[in-house]
Amino acid sequence: MDKIKEKLINYPNEDIQQLQNRLDVTDTTIRELILEQGAKQQKIDDLTREVGEIVKQVAKQKMNEQKQALAQRRIIATQEAAECLIEVRKRLEQQFRVLLEQKVQQIFAQISFTPYIPKLSEKYELSLIENTTWQESAVAASTGENQILSLSFIGAIIDRVREWSENKLLMVSDSSAFPIVMDSPFGTLDEMYRRQIAKTIPNLANQLVVLVTKTQWRGEVAEEMANYIGREYILTYNSPKLDCEEDSIVIDSDRYSLVKQSPNEFEYTEIIEVQRHG
Repeated sequence: MDKIKEKLINYPNEDIQQLQNRLDVTDTTIRELILEQGAKQQKIDDLTREVGEIVKQVAKQKMNEQKQALAQRRIIATQEAAECLIEVRKRLEQQFRVLLEQKVQQIFAQISFTPYIPKLSEKYELSLIENTTWQESAVAASTGENQILSLSFIGAIIDRVREWSENKLLMVSDSSAFPIVMDSPFGTLDEMYRRQIAKTIPNLANQLVVLVTKTQWRGEVAEEMANYIGREYILTYNSPKLDCEEDSIVIDSDRYSLVKQSPNEFEYTEIIEVQRHG
């Protein structure tokens, strides 16, 4: 083929020579175009790969943006829910405190003979006020009044919690049992207040356990609480002292020891159930 081209180039006819030259130029152009096409195709392939990577990155970025937007919506929803719960809790606390204060005032009024009114602060601090002059002023509570205040507060809490649990506003294990254990609730009170408290405390809880001394369980207290007694026990103290002064109490014609000399060198207390006759 090369020999033919050489002959055509050197052929005496100029037209043939020109045609051969044009053919050579055309071949060269074709080769250059083919090379250029290959280079451009390679560039197209590279750009296509780059576009594919960019598309993946864009899709990933959009997915991250969607996740971030979802996370942001969840954060906002959580914050709104927390704010709602805080507001609900605040309102419930305020409602509970108002109802508790009303119940404290009701119980206090049943027991106390004074015109004083208990007030409950936002920190659940109890105080007594009077408004006999149409202007509220604080009152220094006596020892007995403080005891009545404490009793009224405890009874009011149990009453409110019991009511709320029965209405399913509070979750408790057993809404039917709200016991109170009271140690010497009559110790610093005079006869009138002792009677009033003896009338009131049996109604404060479903179960009431009262610990009293012999002098506290006398007269008006025993009389007012007699119909509410389910079980009655004597705590007999056994003293190891050889010269201990013994003490006892008579209940329903039976004598029960309160203090007696220990039959051995040990100190201990016995719990003796009282047996009522009829």
